[in-house]
Amino acid sequence: MPKSATTRTQVKTPPMAEAEVRMHRGRPVISVNGKPLALPAYSPVAGRRPELFREQSARFFEHGLDLYMLTPPCGILPPGAEDQWCPPLFWRGDEITGEPLLKPAYDFDADVAHILNGAPEAYLLIRSGPDEPLSWRRLHPEQLFVTDTGEIQQTPSLASDLFTEMRGRATRAWIGWCEGRPWAHRIVGYWNGDRVEGSHQPLIEGWLYDHSPVMLAKWRAFLRAKYGTVEALRAAHGVPEADFDRYDTPRDANRGSVGDLESRPFWPAAPAVRDYLELTRDLYHARLRRLAEDTRAACLGRKRVLVYDCLKQWMQGWSNHGFFDAKKSWPLAFPDILTGSGHVSVAPLLDAPGLDGLITPHDYQARGIGGVYENEGISDSCVLRGRLFLSEMDTRSWTGTDVCFPARNMAEFKAITWRNLATAWTRGFHAYWMDVYQDWFADAAMHREVIGPQVRAIRQALDWNHADEPGIAVILDDSAALDSDPRGNYLNEAVLWEVRQGLTRCGVPHRIYLLDDLALPNFPAHRLFWFPNLFRCDARKRALLEREVMRDGRVAVWGPASGIGDGTAASAASAEALTGFRMELIMANLPRRVLFSDFTHPATRDVDSGTVFGGALAYGPVLVPSDGQRLGEAWLHRGLARAGLAAKAFGRGAGVGGGAGDWASVFTTALGMPADFWRGLARWAGAHVWCESNDVLMADRSIVALHTLRSGPKRIVLPRAAAVWDVIADRAVGNGLTAVEYEAEAPETRVFRLEER
Repeated sequence: MPKSATTRTQVKTPPMAEAEVRMHRGRPVISVNGKPLALPAYSPVAGRRPELFREQSARFFEHGLDLYMLTPPCGILPPGAEDQWCPPLFWRGDEITGEPLLKPAYDFDADVAHILNGAPEAYLLIRSGPDEPLSWRRLHPEQLFVTDTGEIQQTPSLASDLFTEMRGRATRAWIGWCEGRPWAHRIVGYWNGDRVEGSHQPLIEGWLYDHSPVMLAKWRAFLRAKYGTVEALRAAHGVPEADFDRYDTPRDANRGSVGDLESRPFWPAAPAVRDYLELTRDLYHARLRRLAEDTRAACLGRKRVLVYDCLKQWMQGWSNHGFFDAKKSWPLAFPDILTGSGHVSVAPLLDAPGLDGLITPHDYQARGIGGVYENEGISDSCVLRGRLFLSEMDTRSWTGTDVCFPARNMAEFKAITWRNLATAWTRGFHAYWMDVYQDWFADAAMHREVIGPQVRAIRQALDWNHADEPGIAVILDDSAALDSDPRGNYLNEAVLWEVRQGLTRCGVPHRIYLLDDLALPNFPAHRLFWFPNLFRCDARKRALLEREVMRDGRVAVWGPASGIGDGTAASAASAEALTGFRMELIMANLPRRVLFSDFTHPATRDVDSGTVFGGALAYGPVLVPSDGQRLGEAWLHRGLARAGLAAKAFGRGAGVGGGAGDWASVFTTALGMPADFWRGLARWAGAHVWCESNDVLMADRSIVALHTLRSGPKRIVLPRAAAVWDVIADRAVGNGLTAVEYEAEAPETRVFRLEER
């Protein structure tokens, strides 16, 4: 029987990608329709430069990537409208709709079609974040941040409930628009930038305290709820005229005279400062939770992976403009961006509904050749909690820029990017290539000689088991901001530079955790613990330390202000209770330098005589230990003969074995401890030392890698006999090996896979 002329061709609806985060061989991964993705991925520049977007993305088509990260367009403002950067498509004034209110700056459907034509098996992660339009700010100046000098900043106050509500509606609008596109079946998730990557923008300009009407209302309500009576408030703040009706938020004493600044102690925080920081913490937590809820609701019940650029707890002490602004000198005092943004005690946020993980850049200040690959976000905590972590590998190169430590030639590009990927594999997160505003992967040889083999290795890595080898744990107390002056200077040295320098180069792998992670049942059995900012130790924290640190021969290394606060004042007694040392408290801000003086201790035997560490930053009060084994001399004012470094054993002391109460304590008065000392501490604590050469080492139980700037013989000692595979060369090295030896040709990164036999 002939077919009817009216028979219609049936068009099948493509199956929807259902994506979620699952654990796979010890790592959180994106799983689509039940299948885990290896996740080689690329994020090209936004399509406002369509010719560059197409050139960039087409170079990656040959690699068969799993994922492309694409950015929807901004709007084009009508003639005569007040200009702003990237006007949002779906939000104008108080109007928010599900269809564009402005003409799009480019054809996003065409961008997506270009990707899916060149990579038909790839999935999409859509990057956007609805910052408020200028037209909304013009309507609602009372919702904007106000500085100490009365200037209105173009940033919504953290206290603005209106902004939080409208951002939620705008989030539902742009995600709903994407979910209605014909390519929605290829979407696996959404990125949200959380307005300036979670950082409260006035802090980048040096403004901490907000005096806007909406913040003042929240401030006064907070104080009333906390203190109950005006008399209690006045007694706590020491302000006789304080009340619940007119009392202003604090003003930044660190913007005063140099003479006043140099005498102001870092510890403790003034009561009014602590209250303000507690309030901003509560406001930010509520704001991020609301964003996550609105983002999840916008997905129409479809399974999507939702990631956010925020919670950068490792970046304590980061001064944004001190690095990025070519006309700005490094400030003598600057508010810590995380502290003033409300990024305090964030562990509960990592488990918030609608927050599947984080996606952040990596540290800018030491990312180049010979440096380290540290994410801005708290990646180790995410992995420990089963949350996805994606890291922007925007490796700048000679093809596009001369800033942010670019790779200057192919050898550097190869060494830097293999180091980055090895860091990701050993720490359980995912790194991807990213162009931000230039063409950093433009050399065809990059793709042939480097990126192609890296995609192959990323696919192989899906089947590698990830498990941490006991090593060094950096423990960050992100409630410490409440017990310190909110300057970032100390934290910059104690957290950022302590990790970037000697600790990373000591030949023992490290991880960076939140203090709250110690309570997790899967917390790894690390041997050496660094506490850079445990300024106050209450009963809850003490219980965690006794259970996870002060036992089994482990070693705790305490930063210069460990235990210095008792909740009301700086105290030697509270430091003694935490660290176990007798302490002297010197009530002054001082620079600290320490000379190693005892080389008989297991931790100092390999340190060169004459080694001095420390720096010119003056901070205080100063704690100095007065008992224990004196390992170093403190160089302080007036030539005081004091210990700058000391060690003390409890129970059976340090080393593998022992039980509860068997541990060792080390206290340092200065920062910047050298790699040889960190290695000695780790060995004393019973950690396996993989390498003695002060190169950058990365390792877990399946992978070990070494990044070096020095040519010559290298030796990596394995913790157990293993079959060894050269990941970069993709060939076997040998079976039953207990060490890997090779000749390095610097700059170079070598990556080895270990299989136990």
